[in-house]
Amino acid sequence: MEKPVGGTDENEQAARDTPAQQSPPVLLETLAARMPEPVVVTAADGEIRTGNDHLCDLLDSDPSDVFGRPIAEFFPDLRDVDLGTHCSPSPGTPLTSSCSASDTERWVEIAFEPQQWDGEELYLGIVHDITERHERTEMLEQYERIVETIEDGIYTLDEGFTMQTVNSAVESMTGYDKDTLVGSNATLLADESVIEEAAEMSRQFIEGERDVGTLTTDLRTADGDTLPIETKFTTYDREDGSYRQVGVVRDISDRKRFEETLAALHESTRKLLHTETKTAVAEQILDTAVDVLELPDVEIYLFDRSDNTLRSVGGAEADRSASVGPGQSTVWDVFVQDSAVEVAPGERIDLGAGPVTADAKRLCLPLEDHGVFYIELGEQHSDARTREMVDLLAASAEAALARVDRETTLREREAERREQNRELRRLKQVNAIIRRIDQVLVEAETTEEIEQAVCDQLAESQWFSFAWIGRQDATELVPRAWAGDTASYLDAISLSLEREGGPPAVQTAQSEAMTIVPSVADNLRGDHWRTEALSREFQSALSIPLEYDDFVYGVLTVYAEQEDGFDEMLQEVFAELGETIANAIREVESRQRRAGDGTVELELSLSAPQSFLTHLSDRVGVPVICEGAVQRSDGAIRLFLAISDCDPAVVEEEMLSMARVDTARAISTDQLDGLYEVVVTGQTVAETLLEQGGRLKTIRTSTGGLTVTVVVSGETDVRQFVEQLGERYADVKLIARRDGTQSNGQRDSTVRSALEEQLTDRQLEVLQTAYLSGFFDWPRETTGQEIAVSLDVSQPTVNRHLRVSERKLLELVFGDS
Repeated sequence: MEKPVGGTDENEQAARDTPAQQSPPVLLETLAARMPEPVVVTAADGEIRTGNDHLCDLLDSDPSDVFGRPIAEFFPDLRDVDLGTHCSPSPGTPLTSSCSASDTERWVEIAFEPQQWDGEELYLGIVHDITERHERTEMLEQYERIVETIEDGIYTLDEGFTMQTVNSAVESMTGYDKDTLVGSNATLLADESVIEEAAEMSRQFIEGERDVGTLTTDLRTADGDTLPIETKFTTYDREDGSYRQVGVVRDISDRKRFEETLAALHESTRKLLHTETKTAVAEQILDTAVDVLELPDVEIYLFDRSDNTLRSVGGAEADRSASVGPGQSTVWDVFVQDSAVEVAPGERIDLGAGPVTADAKRLCLPLEDHGVFYIELGEQHSDARTREMVDLLAASAEAALARVDRETTLREREAERREQNRELRRLKQVNAIIRRIDQVLVEAETTEEIEQAVCDQLAESQWFSFAWIGRQDATELVPRAWAGDTASYLDAISLSLEREGGPPAVQTAQSEAMTIVPSVADNLRGDHWRTEALSREFQSALSIPLEYDDFVYGVLTVYAEQEDGFDEMLQEVFAELGETIANAIREVESRQRRAGDGTVELELSLSAPQSFLTHLSDRVGVPVICEGAVQRSDGAIRLFLAISDCDPAVVEEEMLSMARVDTARAISTDQLDGLYEVVVTGQTVAETLLEQGGRLKTIRTSTGGLTVTVVVSGETDVRQFVEQLGERYADVKLIARRDGTQSNGQRDSTVRSALEEQLTDRQLEVLQTAYLSGFFDWPRETTGQEIAVSLDVSQPTVNRHLRVSERKLLELVFGDS
């Protein structure tokens, strides 16, 4: 367009006054159109004046939507850029910006050159699309940021193992700065052997034999120390055909310590397999906690079932209580509730001696039903790995304590089984001895036979080495029978009863109770008998009274060649044996008293305030005379009583009101001379006399006690008879002794003994009852029917028993035998 000569019109003048509305210079438009890259022309204020098609294509917009608009709408990063300042003093420096007008985010660089046109400064910008480069740069920066934030070391090496790049973690691990590391060979940090191993792995990477390699080694640090590390690395190819090695290096100091700790824990657990007590387990666990985990204070409380307390094992605090019982304490609560407790610093904790404020973190871990594991954690032990170690140690303690429990139980059961088998074998053999003794007791005719046979049988067994029986004299224990190879022992010891203590037999004679000596070797200096016994290899002893129904017939003492030779089982066996022997001696002595030549009538006085006769006399207010007694098979005794000057109804009523009376009846209703039959349970004087082999004549009550008249065999040891009676009753005195004629006494005792042998117990009971109740009197005091009612049988039965008894008695008197 040609300009008018000599002036301008108003429109042209307005265009000059408003540059933003002015068209761009044709030269710039032409230049922009010919450029192969996007071109933009802007005013100083950033308004786009023109551009080429490439620019519109980049902005994905029509020219009418681009020209005349601020450049910052399309390139936001140029919003605050002063192009005039930017291009001075060095125009052409590119500016970088994103391109927001296109659908796909792109990045560009624009290099502006200032242009003068009619006094106006315009800026010609050449736009370069740098999206790919920007993305690569951005990725590189992101990678570098990631690498720098990773705690593991990142490095690259060239083919000759020269370090090309390292991150700050590598600097921290090695103590070298980046400038020192980059450019140095890897031998600065690792041994040549490690480099050779890495080179072999790199060859394998290149040849495709493997993808990634792992090395565990030690790095040399700047301070001359070593650092355990693990590195994983591989190779990548470069465009020039060379390769680089890239790797990650990790500090495995914690892992190494963890592995060492695990190994130490494993060793501790292995040692636990050989512990045999809970205390040994606890001590091993505590040693491990202190030596391996380096915990400042640990303790184990073991539950003691004997007194239901938790007993302390170990612990560094001197003022800690030795045991913790049920109550309000942290340790007890953890044990009972089976729940761990963690106490933070500043919180209260009670270990049994009262609550205290914890100055460090504390743990109380339950060990199932075995106890509690107490731990104090220092500041360096607050990590999760230490807690894992503590939990593992607690689990090992639980397992070991449970194992000890099981093994202890198994050992105890095995020991019990062995002991039971041993006891069963011994019991079997002892029972065999007892059976032989019982056979002897049945066949023996004299007391001497019984005593000697018992000693012989016991001494012949493998369990006992010496046995003897003694009887009490006035001042000493007199040996009556013995068996074994060391009878000289009895001559070497004192058997005096006048002082307390002494040999087991003397102790039993004094106390009338069993004496057990588990170990003869105890208190050797205090007892002379122990020295004598030990010199004969007696290791333990048992002594029992030969007692039956409160009468003592001597003392049996047995010695064994091993300590604790008389357990509870044997004690029970010997207690029964003592009673059996005593009963046999009683039977033989009673038989001898009844069958001996001649008779002796004894008149005695004794005190028996608790006897039935004394109580009855007190009730009826008159003397009571027992004229006969018949023992019953059920243990009761039938007494025949003469009571004068008393109403029979009153007597019968009083007798029936007494607790010991089973039945009572008046045989004779004569008030002046009454005769009564009464069945009494419990101990009576009449029964005692009969058991000792006496034949009761009378027992009379008086204000001073009882007066007894009894007939015994002429061979009876009267003093022994009186002494045995004195063992049951007080103040026994012999008033008179009347010897019967030998011929009459011998005939009477012979007939009586023969009759007793030929009659059954029931026949003898019926005959005695009939005789004592006046059945054979004339006139009869009682009838056969009354006897039948009294004996709780039928009258024909009574009649049959009486006829049989009378016939046998007459055969003894008139028969040929």
